[in-house]
Amino acid sequence: MKIQVLGCCGGRLPGFYTTGFLLNDHLLLDAGEIGGVLKVEDQCHITDVLLTHAHLDHVVGLPFLADMVLGQIRESISIISIQEVITSLHQHIFNGQVWPDFTRLPDRSKPTFRFQTVCPGLSCPVAEFEITPFSVCHTVPSVGYLIRENGAAILYSGDTGSVKEVIQVIRSTENLKALFIETSYPNRLKKLAKDAGHLIPAALGELLAELNSDIPVWLFGMKPQYIAEITDECRQFQSRARILRQGEVLHLP
Repeated sequence: MKIQVLGCCGGRLPGFYTTGFLLNDHLLLDAGEIGGVLKVEDQCHITDVLLTHAHLDHVVGLPFLADMVLGQIRESISIISIQEVITSLHQHIFNGQVWPDFTRLPDRSKPTFRFQTVCPGLSCPVAEFEITPFSVCHTVPSVGYLIRENGAAILYSGDTGSVKEVIQVIRSTENLKALFIETSYPNRLKKLAKDAGHLIPAALGELLAELNSDIPVWLFGMKPQYIAEITDECRQFQSRARILRQGEVLHLP
């Protein structure tokens, strides 16, 4: 599985993009960044988008993706998430006011986007993958995803203020190859992180105790203004958990 890090931060500053990962060059996992990284022809290769929740830093790339590929793709791009997220996109973004409704453009019979609803706990095929959404603890309805390809699995937490749900998935998953875990704030902002539904480095110890030592944990979602502090606090985990870098490409077996 090829994973390209389009963006891995929880906020924007020059050189720091919000969360978006491209799997095998065509499946987008969250849409915090697309157009600032991918050329037009690369955007036209996107076939499916998995969204964890409707916060702006995870969906802001969608309107510009639609605008860029309009009239240049043969098949509609599937925008996949739980019903609450799909409803938010319809009501607050693709509503004809904030942005055109690309589920009707350029033609209702063959729109740029098609919305597809999934349910937590129920697996479904998406291209060459099998995806299973699972509920997580955030300030709005949110899911993480277990994504399988050829029997091997990765776990993506999305934004969450608890590792409980993630641990439950770990315990029931065979052939887990990697975890992608959000870690937004430094430990000193524990209360803020809890109120905002995010994790801090201190939460990683409980998570790592559930894993074999050879399973890598990649950290994303850091607020750019706290990256140095978060990085320092994660040093205690040595090589078991590493902060993702903008633009890197991972190849997992």
